[in-house]
Amino acid sequence: MSGKISPSAVGRLLIGLWLAATCAHVQAQAWTLEASIERATAVAPEMRVAEAETAARAGELKQARTWPNPMVDLRTDEKLGIEDGRGGYSLNQVSISQSIPLRRLAHQRRAAEAGLESAREEQRHRRLLVETQVARAYHALQLAAERQRVAEERLRFAEGLRPGGDRLVRYLSPLERARLDILRETARQDVAQAEGKWSEADAKFRTLLALPPDERHTTIPLAPVAAPTALSSLYKRLTAHPALRTAQQTREASRAAVDVARSQRFADPTVSVFRERDFLGGARRDYSGVMLGVQIPLWNRNDGGVVRALAEVDRADALLEVQRRDLESRLRQNHVRLGRLIEQAEQYRTRLLVPARQLLELTRKGFATGEQNGLALVDASNTYFEAQARYLELLHDAWVEAAELRLAAGTSLADGTEEKP
Repeated sequence: MSGKISPSAVGRLLIGLWLAATCAHVQAQAWTLEASIERATAVAPEMRVAEAETAARAGELKQARTWPNPMVDLRTDEKLGIEDGRGGYSLNQVSISQSIPLRRLAHQRRAAEAGLESAREEQRHRRLLVETQVARAYHALQLAAERQRVAEERLRFAEGLRPGGDRLVRYLSPLERARLDILRETARQDVAQAEGKWSEADAKFRTLLALPPDERHTTIPLAPVAAPTALSSLYKRLTAHPALRTAQQTREASRAAVDVARSQRFADPTVSVFRERDFLGGARRDYSGVMLGVQIPLWNRNDGGVVRALAEVDRADALLEVQRRDLESRLRQNHVRLGRLIEQAEQYRTRLLVPARQLLELTRKGFATGEQNGLALVDASNTYFEAQARYLELLHDAWVEAAELRLAAGTSLADGTEEKP
């Protein structure tokens, strides 16, 4: 049997490899908004910062539950007698002292628990911020891809309007030729500009998701946004907003800090247990005892610390009210803007985009039969493609506003309660 490979076999092998490589290159991963958010939150450094802060607060809570360490004292004292050695003595003593934190430990623990809950809510809030950031980038990439599609469609339309082409069978005046040439060149410029905008949007999206440079991906096409949840229902959810919960837990920590400051007016009492042995005059004596030590708050009653802690409570109360007011205002504004954008997009589609498409079709047919001139066709095409671009911008703005509304309401796509693109 010959070991040679026929040229035809080599050709088939090369064609197969080329097709496999082409298919692998053409295939692109279609990213949904949910998958993009999940990927971004897994790699976002902001989330690692929040996780580290939560871990630090957990360490503070563990430390707040810990009693102070006991203290061990050792004492040895030797004294020789005078002249004949009489009158000398020897003393050995060991003692263990333990300070008792009493109620201070409970106040510290309560403050640390509130601090830990505040960090956890802040971590949830940062996830919402990352989600909103990713949504903006995702919808910008959607818009860039749609603009690129429209620009390419406009170029194909313009390229079809050439003397001798399928759509043009009659004589064109110099003015019509000039306007159609301008239409084609404008379409080429639009394609180049759309490709540049897509590259910018893709670079930002790729950075947020930490995607490899050679990965090809696409997004879901833009679609109309569903009507938002009723504002009254969103107001009810506002009590669980992570930013509001963070402010509430910060206030609780401040209140607990007041109790800690008040407990520090009196130092922790110290209980000591000792064992003592001495030799005096040739006789040995052993002693055992318990001592209780309490600091007298004569000059320092930690009044300044209490005043500062009370001021922090007032500050936390004010910040909580500011947060609640801002969230309610932002929620109301985002809800109104989203409703208006949804209405504008639908009106634009029905009153401008659909008629503009019909006008272009009629003008193109009339142009092919000689009933319409090239100027009318240029005007109709410009009207249609500009209307399409504006409609896509309205859809994009509505989706971005929907993301802002989720942030204002404290809800997430991961909750499964919001509309998805």
